[in-house]
Amino acid sequence: MKDYSKDLNNYREFLGSLPLNVYREKYRKIKWVEQDLHPLLFPVASIFENYWEKQNFLHFEVWFDKFWEELSRREETTKKLSNFKGLVYAHRKFYENKINNDLDKTFYLGFKARMNRTWIAILTQLDFCYAFVYVCNKQNKSLNLECSAELDAKGIDAKVGNAKFQIGKISQRRVARVKERLITIPYAVFNIEEFKRKSKSPRVSPNNRRKYERSLETFYKYFVLLKNGFVVFSEYYLNTIMKNIHSIENLKRTSKQISLELAGEV
Repeated sequence: MKDYSKDLNNYREFLGSLPLNVYREKYRKIKWVEQDLHPLLFPVASIFENYWEKQNFLHFEVWFDKFWEELSRREETTKKLSNFKGLVYAHRKFYENKINNDLDKTFYLGFKARMNRTWIAILTQLDFCYAFVYVCNKQNKSLNLECSAELDAKGIDAKVGNAKFQIGKISQRRVARVKERLITIPYAVFNIEEFKRKSKSPRVSPNNRRKYERSLETFYKYFVLLKNGFVVFSEYYLNTIMKNIHSIENLKRTSKQISLELAGEV
């Protein structure tokens, strides 16, 4: 019998072991020309295969080396990678930021930085999926959660019956954008220390101080902040979703309510 609690714990241990500060320091300064990737160069299928299907929890450097080797080995992806390089090289911005006149190295590092951002985003989606399956099993509910590269390509991070979910990142006290055909799952990536400071600062109006306080209270209700700074979904959050899982309209109202709470408005 599958142990969903163990699956979630193993995944959370992996997320908590990631050197997020190292990633930020290493990749944030690398400038990159944002060009659309050919589908054959998308990393999403590889990420889902490793971290969801096989539960092969590789750290980024190991995963990327493996992914890059796969791209470089197959003839069809090698051609698409070469074409993509040509598009990137054509930008003046790219030439201005080349490293020691080494265009290949600059391209490699820029592509790697872009993959790191995608990798982190998909890991966040998968945390919702692991947590959902765990809570579903704990409550003895027969619900089938789907998540895959094919769904991701359609903008769907997870699907349960007719309910199509998309994780909506919120970095400030703002209400998450709602897409008509999808149920937004508000995901807060607040600067916690900054929110704490503003909640006590005399330079911030009393009304806004209280909003920051409410945002922080809501954050700790719906999320868990791991020691390395990775934000994961709380069981309370998933219970809230589960209570409304059989009604699309109720899910949308719940999403709106959570968003307002995170914004400190209620």
